[in-house]
Amino acid sequence: MPRAITAKAIPALAAQNARERSARRSVVSATRYWERVAEAGATAVYLLGAMVPMLLAQPPGPADRAHRAWRGLSPATPGSAWEPFRERFGVTLVDGFGSTETNLVIGAAPEEQRPGYLGTVRDGFSARVVDELLDPVADGVAGELVVRSTREFAFCTGYLGESTPDPTAWRRTGDRVVREADGWFRFVDRIKDVIRRRGEDVSSQEVESVVRSHPAVADAAAFPVPSELAEDEVMVAVVPGPGQVLDPLDLVRHCAGELPPFAVPRYVDTVRELPLTETGKVRKGVLRERGVTATTWDRSTPPTPERHLT
Repeated sequence: MPRAITAKAIPALAAQNARERSARRSVVSATRYWERVAEAGATAVYLLGAMVPMLLAQPPGPADRAHRAWRGLSPATPGSAWEPFRERFGVTLVDGFGSTETNLVIGAAPEEQRPGYLGTVRDGFSARVVDELLDPVADGVAGELVVRSTREFAFCTGYLGESTPDPTAWRRTGDRVVREADGWFRFVDRIKDVIRRRGEDVSSQEVESVVRSHPAVADAAAFPVPSELAEDEVMVAVVPGPGQVLDPLDLVRHCAGELPPFAVPRYVDTVRELPLTETGKVRKGVLRERGVTATTWDRSTPPTPERHLT
């Protein structure tokens, strides 16, 4: 019988309902992840937040393929990580959109996956992309994803103590996406994490994807900090890979070759680890509140003496 090793309760309950078994870990260890997958005998894994780049940043080892896993549920995985992950670990990543309240609205079968995309709308559901006034936008234009369903009880009926939403109404997701002309949806960012710089919207996920592609980087988080010129400046907190020493100037040059000028980070903080939630998502509110510190590298100022990990 197939088994799954997961970080959340919902996949575990789904496995139980399908008469499968699951294994959960309260703390995720990137260095021992595949050993634990093998110990559990898992055939499917559930990857959240920064787990995909964290695993890719580990030194190659015999445990990389010494397991039975062959499928991985991994929401909003950068397209550039999809094939390297499959080649190295033998696991095909499956993307899609769903939330605690909405069920799986957008997705695709494993054999139909398109790297960097969530998928298409599933039967019984509807989805559209809207602007700030909740008016639909054209294909290829980023906006907020709103969803609804014609299936009874497909969505949560509400929260205790709150009014019950109209089951036929569009539900806002807080996610910024793009719908392509062929009906495939691409995740851009959480709306609250979009950085506004020089009149342009900067996707924190796009910046993070480029930063993580630097050979000295294990993980990264991009977030806005106040600019002297109003709006935001782009800042990144970066965790170096094992045994790596990060040169912020080299990182910024790397970003300049992959990102438009307005999206290149101004500030770089080299940190030992990122603040995470219990489900492995980066707590960007903590990073925004901390902001620029004495150890932050600023590309607009001359080089300073040696900086230390924070």
